[in-house]
Amino acid sequence: MVAINFQAQFVFDIRAGVKTQTIRQTARCKSGDELQLYTGQRTKACELIGTATCAICEPITIADDFLAVRHWRLPAGDAEHIAKIDGFASLAAMRDWFRERYGLPFTGHRIMWHDFKNANGEG
Repeated sequence: MVAINFQAQFVFDIRAGVKTQTIRQTARCKSGDELQLYTGQRTKACELIGTATCAICEPITIADDFLAVRHWRLPAGDAEHIAKIDGFASLAAMRDWFRERYGLPFTGHRIMWHDFKNANGEG
């Protein structure tokens, strides 16, 4: 099992099935791996959000003027969709978030999951 920690701002969207991926600097999983999704790891407030199965783990680049997956630059509509399933209101909001934390261009891995099971038993 691979544990992935999330900031509190993303928990509701994960549980609601809106956020179905995460973008990370390193790939610690591969397709088929079981994922444990947490918030507050390494704190007293640590909580299991739920479990899921890794569907895809692939390279991603976020730059000021493009978004590339597997080294293919995406059209604006596809890039906007990726931002929304990552829990952001827009591609611009996602770029701003990554720019503030890591600087752009950001190169990392997009981890998508399926078969999410909510830890609190709600749908």
